[in-house]
Amino acid sequence: AVGRPQFSAVLETAQAATELGAHVWADGGVRYPRDVALALAAGAASVMIGSWFAGTIEAPGQLQMDEAGRVYKESWGMASTKAVQGRFGRLDAYDRARKELFAEGISSSKIYLDPLRPSVEDLIDMITSGVRSSFTYAGASTVPEFHDRATVGLQSAAGYEEGKALPVSW
Repeated sequence: AVGRPQFSAVLETAQAATELGAHVWADGGVRYPRDVALALAAGAASVMIGSWFAGTIEAPGQLQMDEAGRVYKESWGMASTKAVQGRFGRLDAYDRARKELFAEGISSSKIYLDPLRPSVEDLIDMITSGVRSSFTYAGASTVPEFHDRATVGLQSAAGYEEGKALPVSW
């Protein structure tokens, strides 16, 4: 989704891949279960989730605490300068410079743990239940059926707010 919406990028590449008998893996922009469902609806065969899982207890890195008492881990992308230097630091200067030429992304960021869902298991439960619900609404029991049956539309901010669960019952 370089410079464009992830859904559009997956939709177009998945259509081209299908014509060639290939599959697309969606990668990037996943923050909620709906993002996984949307990528699958657009035609992705699989969805990669990186940063979301980086903010879990099981992820590599030391748990740290900010000044407000929130727990986080330092995270960086595997294409970032920090990761590239870590992988290729032992190379001679010329080869290392060639590898670092293509480094991109953030070399350090704070990924905060969700206190309600601090583990990978919590996230997987939430993601699978959300995707399962989407499949149910579409009447699909497989990913290919979901590609065919899912209907995606635009929703206004007001419609999104109206569709949220009420904090109290009737």
